[in-house]
Parts: sequence; structure tokens; C-alpha cells
Amino acid sequence: MKSSQRIGFIKFLIGTILGIVLVLIPFNFDNGMDTILFHYLKLFIAANKTVIQYLLVLCVTLSAVLSLYALINKNSFLHSKRLCKKLFVTSPFYVVNRFFGALVSILCLFKIGPEFIISADTGTAMLDLATQLSILVPMMLLFQTLILEFGAMEFLGELIGFIVKPLFKVSEICAVNIISAWVGPGNAAILGTQDLFEKGYFTVKEAAVIGSQFATSSIGWVVLVSSVLGLMDNFGLIFLGITLIGVILGFITVRIPPVKNYPNTYVDGSTESSIKSNSSGSKLKTSYINASERANSVTLSNFTSKIDNMSFYVFWLTPIIIFWGAAALMISIYTPVLSWISLPVEMILNLAGVPDASVTASAIMSGFADNYLPVILGEALPSIESKAIIAMMSILQLIFMSEIATLLKSCKLVNKFSDIIIIFLERTFISLPFVIIFVKLFIS
Repeated sequence: MKSSQRIGFIKFLIGTILGIVLVLIPFNFDNGMDTILFHYLKLFIAANKTVIQYLLVLCVTLSAVLSLYALINKNSFLHSKRLCKKLFVTSPFYVVNRFFGALVSILCLFKIGPEFIISADTGTAMLDLATQLSILVPMMLLFQTLILEFGAMEFLGELIGFIVKPLFKVSEICAVNIISAWVGPGNAAILGTQDLFEKGYFTVKEAAVIGSQFATSSIGWVVLVSSVLGLMDNFGLIFLGITLIGVILGFITVRIPPVKNYPNTYVDGSTESSIKSNSSGSKLKTSYINASERANSVTLSNFTSKIDNMSFYVFWLTPIIIFWGAAALMISIYTPVLSWISLPVEMILNLAGVPDASVTASAIMSGFADNYLPVILGEALPSIESKAIIAMMSILQLIFMSEIATLLKSCKLVNKFSDIIIIFLERTFISLPFVIIFVKLFIS
């Protein structure tokens, strides 16, 4: 055993364990269950919310103004500086999106304008959410480097990758990203997946599979949803059910369009990965060698390179998330569209004898607007069965306009907006029967 491999393996163990403890494992705190990283970040956000919100609105406004300037002046410094070009040079469509995002942010911050825009259930809700996420997501992107780039991908990819390959038709190295995406925040998982795709780890199809099938809202979000709906006594069963049905969903959806049709090519257009691993000897030995070599290659730049994606989230994605999230909430709350599109789900729930089928169906379909809307609509329901179905569906649907859908499209992990709608509908109608059966057998 080489000395350099021993040192690398120690680095791998320290980095990975530290990352798992900080980022993935929920602990009991005075204000409920959460990960260590999120618990202390949320305390910081709560103590400085006003300042953070003003700074965020300033960033969103700058994003709109600078992107318009870059659009008008093709010779500006914004086109010549690498990071500025990534953040501010975009199409007219996204410039308009940024200005609408800035407008919603300013109106909600200063409480001026129509009630349907600045209401606590629409624009203000999105501004509050964006304020929290502007700290949580960039910090998650930074700290998940410990899990994703200290050898865990190589170690687990060799050991358990043989499971994900036949199940989800992805390479072994995707295993740790799938696990991380499932238990960690979906927003950070999508940005992390985009980063690793650009580095040559994943194909177009693999990045689409991870982003659209496994980037849930984190185990902490499952805890939050269960707590608000009064289901904490069933938290273990709910998370088990979500995981089992999530595996079934992934198995099915990667074999049908649109995900099935994505190409198995890497960022450079090739069909062979530029990331090479040592595959001699036993799986355990190979895992050890690959993880050690990966950990030994880590430098400060592995962390500082995250500044790009951290900035990208705040300046590029946040204005769009605020605008589309607020718009989706307005449509859901102030128009009858939700009750119309909920009718097929209501029919299924009625056939299964689920209580309060109409409200439950509306809550389930509202998840396309925002993943917290189902919780709001289902909180007052008296039936544990209905609440459990809403809780599980709000996680399993995964796609919601206020964030994940926008991220998938903006990060180009999903090609077309129509694909996003199809994936949402597939996940909804494939998972619903399994969720109903699981809840009736184990929870109600």
C-alpha cells in the first residue's frame, strides 16, 4: 500500500465524513430536525433577514439592469470578462424575466402595488423563500464539495454503482450524486450535477436523469412537510415510502420519453468519459485506489471554483425563480385553473376512497407551482390519510415552477419546457397509485 494512497484515503475519509455530518444527516435541535449546516445558516438568516433581503433585491435589480446593458452594448466589459459574461450576457427573453423578477421583488420589499402581487401567499412568499435560498443554496454548493469531490463518487461508484446501472441506465459513478440529490437540497443537486457534467463526469442523459428524477427537496424538507401536516409520528414510514416509490418511478421514467430520448454523450460530444478510473483488482481495492487518487487531487481551487455557481444562483437564477414562482402562485390562488386541472386526480382519489378528494387533488396538482403550496392547501384537512398522500406526492412530484423547473431549464439539464411538463405529469400519475396503496397499507 503506497504512502500517497494512505494519505489520500485519510483525506477521503475526513472530507467525506465531515461533509455527510454537516450536510446530509438531520439532528434534533430546539426548533426541530435539520442538518447542522442548515440549522446554523437559518439562525444567521433569521437574525439578519432584513439586511439580506435588501441586498438580495439589490442583486436582482443589478442582474436586470446589467443584463439589459449587455444586450444593448455588445462591446461592453460584460462580454469580455468570463464570469460577467456567464452572469449577465443572455437572451432578450431572460432579460425580460429578470426585469419582472426585479419588479416583483421591489414591490414586495416596499409593500406597494396590487395585493395579488404582494400578498403573503404570492410575491412576498417567493421573496421570503428566495431570501433564505440565496444563503442556503450557495453554501450548500460550497460544502457539498466535501461529499462530491473528496473521492466518495469514485468509492461508492465502484462499490454500489452496479445497482444504479441496471435500475436507472446510468454509469456507476452517478451513484453518489443520486444519493446526494435524494437526501440533500434539490437546487444544490442540480447545480452540482451541472458542474460535474461540464467537467465530463456525466452524459447529457445522466445529468437529465439525476436532475429530473432524484433532485428532491432534501430530507430536511420532508421533515418540515411532515411537521406542518402533523405527520411526524409517521415520518420514518413516509420517508421509506418516498424512497421505495422514488426508485420505482426512476426505473420507469428513464425508460420512457422524454428522458429516454436524451443522448448518451458527454459535454464535448464524445461517447467516452475523459474521467478515467483504476479498475484492476477487487472492487474494494479499486474503490480504495480511485477514492485515494481523487482525494489527493483536491486543492483549494475545488472550493474557489464554486464561486461561479454560487454567483450564478444569486444573479442568474434568483430573479427568474422569483418571477415564475410568484406567477405560478398567482395563477393557482386567484384563478380556477387549479380546480380544472385537478379533475383527473380527483377521479382517481374518489375511486380509491380517499377522504376530501377534491381538496386533496387540488393540493397535489398545486405542487407544479410550488412544493409548499400542497402543504398550505392540505394543512386544515382532518384526514391523516389525505395529508400523508399530499406529503408524499409533494416530494415525489419533484418538479415545481418556483425553483426546480426553472433550474432544470436554465442549467440546460432538460432541453425543452414541454419536457418539464411531461416529466411532472409522468411522476404525478405514475406515483399516485403507489402512494395511495402505501398510505392505505401502512399509515391510515
